[in-house]
This record gives sequence, structure tokens and C-alpha cells, in this order.
Amino acid sequence: MIPDAYLSHQTSERLRVKIPSKKGDSAYFLSLKQQASKYNAIEAIEVNPLTASVLFIHNLNKEAIAGFAEENKLFRLVEKPKESSGDSTSLSKQISEAFKNLNKEISGFTGRELDIPTLAFLGLLALGIFQISRGNFTAPAWYTAFWYALNIFLKAQPDKGNMGE
Repeated sequence: MIPDAYLSHQTSERLRVKIPSKKGDSAYFLSLKQQASKYNAIEAIEVNPLTASVLFIHNLNKEAIAGFAEENKLFRLVEKPKESSGDSTSLSKQISEAFKNLNKEISGFTGRELDIPTLAFLGLLALGIFQISRGNFTAPAWYTAFWYALNIFLKAQPDKGNMGE
């Protein structure tokens, strides 16, 4: 049976879909990547089995990708399911979405070299070094900054297990 997918994010050259029923299925996502890579209009494909997402970098439209995926029995693009619990417009969700969008913009602007956790790490590390350079060894600012910088850095490391927890 062909799995259902829903649109998570779309720009003129990027399309991200989520396939919840295949979450964690590395073999499925590897196969999807291999099959979709044969489509010439798709420039690059990034898959993440842990989040059940596929990012298409393309010069097509959503309908062309959806048609290709359905023809090749990769997935069927459907409307995103309604959220069953919680207020979808809560302040915490809005803040979280704003940071996710800012993180995507920073990452895209820097060619995926920097993101918010990396910038926070570097900023806190610089603050700690600045405090030490001023001879401020007794105030908690420098070592607190290092502690936060280290925790942000460790939690932001992909595929490193649970080092930061």
C-alpha cells in the first residue's frame, strides 16, 4: 500500500514532505531517495527517517513531484492531518515556529555552515573569553556562559546520541 504524505514546507525550489507512517524506516527512505534521484528535474534529495521527512530541491512544482511519487508508488500527497490536541496558535508554538523559520533562514544564508545553536555557542563562548580577558574570574558570567555554550553545542550535534542529556 502506498503511504500517505503531507506537505510540511514549500518554497519555489524546495519541497519538504512528511511521511508519518514510515517514521524510522531507513530502508524505505533509502529506496525513496534512490528512485527519486532518477528524476532529472530533482536536483537533490535529503531524507531523514527519524523525522519521517523528505526534502526535494527541484525546479518543478508540487504537482509534478506528487505525480512522480504516486506513479512510482513512493507516496501519495494528502492534506495535512488536523492536530488532535492543544491550541495550534499557542504562544509557545508561535515562538517555536519563529525560531525554526529563523534557523532555516540563517542556515540557508550561510550555506548550512551556521545555525542558531552554533551561533549561540559561539556567542556564549566569546562572552566567556571576554569575561576572562577582563580579569573577571570570580563573577559567574564567564563559566556560566561556557556551561550554556557547551550544553547548546552538545545538544545540537546530529547523530551523536544523547551526549547533551
